[in-house]
Amino acid sequence: LGAEGLTYNERRAMGFGTLTERLGKDAQLNFYDCNLTQSAAVQPLCTPHGYLYSKQAILENLLSQKRSNKRRLKEWEQRQAERKEEAAGESAAREEEQKEAFYRRNHEGLASASASGSAAPSQQEEEAGAGRTGAFWLPSKTPEAQAKAGDRPSMVSRCPASGKKLKLKDLFPVTFARLDGKDAGGADSNGGGQYIDPVTKDELSNKDALVAIKTTGVVIRKKTYETLVKPYGELNGSPVAPKDVVELQKGGTGFAAHDKHCQSKKKFQLGVGNGLADVRGQGGAGPSLGGLSFSN
Repeated sequence: LGAEGLTYNERRAMGFGTLTERLGKDAQLNFYDCNLTQSAAVQPLCTPHGYLYSKQAILENLLSQKRSNKRRLKEWEQRQAERKEEAAGESAAREEEQKEAFYRRNHEGLASASASGSAAPSQQEEEAGAGRTGAFWLPSKTPEAQAKAGDRPSMVSRCPASGKKLKLKDLFPVTFARLDGKDAGGADSNGGGQYIDPVTKDELSNKDALVAIKTTGVVIRKKTYETLVKPYGELNGSPVAPKDVVELQKGGTGFAAHDKHCQSKKKFQLGVGNGLADVRGQGGAGPSLGGLSFSN
């Protein structure tokens, strides 16, 4: 290249700009995975918006958020106290200046006027003279930038996956039924066995829309709920109201029509791994994705 600046097409060929990559099934979570550990949820807890977490992982995360909120609140209170103290000091300094000016006008001004035969300067003249002599380029006259204290930090804990408000009491345990008759809600949720719908005994997969019942923690297909549970208002003898049903987030299948987040985007200043030195042809590199080669 050897030029000081590159054309837009040359930079695009080197990987400049926003690169988009299609994510396959292996890069996405399954319907039973924890959104923090990205593995099968152990003692899974569900949020009101259908995100699954391992019990230990989400409790540690919420505790960490609470500690961080307290730390930020303490720092904010310290900044507020410093600002109040600074304001009080400035107010006291202004009051002392007013007292000094009043004393000069009423005592020193009269004495100098009687001695020189001229009248004492008025308050408006003194203020105008002070403005004229304000040399802003001097260090003592340079204004200081006021640090913004900002708003009071929020003490709200949020869901790591959705960013929505989340409280500990909003979480509820869920249980996945297995083909071997065991419930996958304990510590052995990484073991063998297939997850099934406990009502129809059909195997569950990432393409299925699933719902969880808050009162019992049972996970079934959404179609099963609408056809066999909702019309009767009960499941296994337990009443089920529409407010007790939470739709779980679907697992990844690799198909754009099914997956909501099947693309990953990242913006690069210059091609991946090339470095800014190649803008001026100072460093050599291999061929780029767009076909350009660097043989400096």
